[in-house]
Amino acid sequence: MSGRPLVSSLPCTRQEAPPDDPIGLNLKEWPRFSFDACPGILGEFVRLATRDSEADPAAVCITALVRFGAEVYGYAPDKGPHLYVGETVHSPRLFAVICGSTSKARKGTSRHPVAKLFGREHCLPADLKIWGVPLPARESGGPLSTGEGLAHHVRDESDEERERRQRQNPAEPVREKGDKRLVIMDEEFASALACTKREGNTLSMGIRCFWDSGDYAPLTKNNPVLVRGAHISIITHITMQELAVCLGEVQAVNGFGNRFLWICARRSKLVALPSRMPDAELAPLQRELWRCVGQAQQRGVMTMTTKALELWRHVYPELSQEHTGLAGSIINRAEAQTLRLALLYALLDAQGKIEEPHLQAALVMWRYAQDSARYIFGDRATDPLEDKILEALKAGPLTATELSTVLSRHVPRDRLKPLLQQLEAQQRITITKLKNAGRPRIILALRELSEKSEISEERRSLA
Repeated sequence: MSGRPLVSSLPCTRQEAPPDDPIGLNLKEWPRFSFDACPGILGEFVRLATRDSEADPAAVCITALVRFGAEVYGYAPDKGPHLYVGETVHSPRLFAVICGSTSKARKGTSRHPVAKLFGREHCLPADLKIWGVPLPARESGGPLSTGEGLAHHVRDESDEERERRQRQNPAEPVREKGDKRLVIMDEEFASALACTKREGNTLSMGIRCFWDSGDYAPLTKNNPVLVRGAHISIITHITMQELAVCLGEVQAVNGFGNRFLWICARRSKLVALPSRMPDAELAPLQRELWRCVGQAQQRGVMTMTTKALELWRHVYPELSQEHTGLAGSIINRAEAQTLRLALLYALLDAQGKIEEPHLQAALVMWRYAQDSARYIFGDRATDPLEDKILEALKAGPLTATELSTVLSRHVPRDRLKPLLQQLEAQQRITITKLKNAGRPRIILALRELSEKSEISEERRSLA
């Protein structure tokens, strides 16, 4: 990767909705993917994989990044590449949901080229030994179902378990003790959303634990599965139609959705009979990739260069903004996701520090994920009741009693009160108490309407 800046300023791919929208559809344009998110060897591969294929470049790019991150792990705490934010450790692992426009988005078109890249048929055993490359990460086709299911595949095996497994699978290569790398290539995220709705299901908790720290230690009485320092990476798929059907389950996404990068994908072009990637072009990319993996696994604590740190301080206020609605809950982990992406770009560039171009590429990739989340979830509220409240207040201020009537008096107080307080804290509504002879009257209003009313009142008083 060259030192030349990839973008001249903070990248932003989101397109504004057209001004003439007479019926208020507020349609959004499909997010635009930039190859500035694919510098160096990554860009060479994405162009090769999509040249004579219907694969979406964004889907290929994120799949390759997640797959690369699955490999670079040091097998022990504080070993292998990682980044400190205060005392919080960020490892190079990512979770991503590829959201296809339709079933024609061709889930496998992004997965199969990446699987080919991470093969080893073009690497000599002697070179792999020199580069210090261990066995590839374990792979699983899913589906995602429970936290215990995830934990089982990366649990701390006893010597007896290892010996028994080796006897039962003599052809399976012997892995180093402590190798807890696992990459999950799942194609049924709709099934995972359905699982999280079941009472007592632990998938949401498991996803949060394995993204955050890699530790999983549920306080259960019988046969607890304890895991320390696991390194799980996840790529999963869903279509827009499946997501629309799963809207009830989507509310569960609030708990773990911001651990995932949400990526819009669609068929890039029509190719009646796609060609295979030529070995002559794939081979040097595969060899360079595994050389980078070997170097990355020898890294320790990664830091930013002075220029990268300057850029980070410049973009941090925007990245750390709080966003509302369901899309907001999905993109409210922008700082951490961007740093992990920057760490991966540095390792793919075989560098020991995060440089400015690595952070710029990470920002471009994050912007695409952010715009994808906004396109996928739109203005939908995290709670359907929130939408009803805001819609009712568009007509004008209401008393608490009037709002309850609009909601058919079916909403219990212990659910309505915290939601109204949350909307006020987010500065989306105002709550005013008017004193009178008895109980004070509570007036609820949309903040923007309340501010306009105050401005009008000031003008009248000055006239």
